[in-house]
Amino acid sequence: MPAACDSVLEDIEDIVSAEDLKPHDRQFVRKNVFPKVRKRNSQRNIQTDDDPPSDSIIPGVQKIWIRTWGCSHNNSDGEYMAGQLAAYGYKITGFHSL
Repeated sequence: MPAACDSVLEDIEDIVSAEDLKPHDRQFVRKNVFPKVRKRNSQRNIQTDDDPPSDSIIPGVQKIWIRTWGCSHNNSDGEYMAGQLAAYGYKITGFHSL
């Protein structure tokens, strides 16, 4: 039975094909990339009328602030959980408020 490491790997020089962009051509492509500008909300802490009270126990109506520490795997798990909570109707907020 052949082992997984018995497969032949190509040299990195062989992986690059003639159709790939040359380093000089990559510089021209970068000139077409523009940063996405986002306008900041200046009224972060003002509670709107459609927001439920902060002591509400109804699932899916609270705002969630997520902060992760540690390795990149923890950050990945935090992003995954933020997506799950957002799918259930929770609002993910970027700042901590009491």
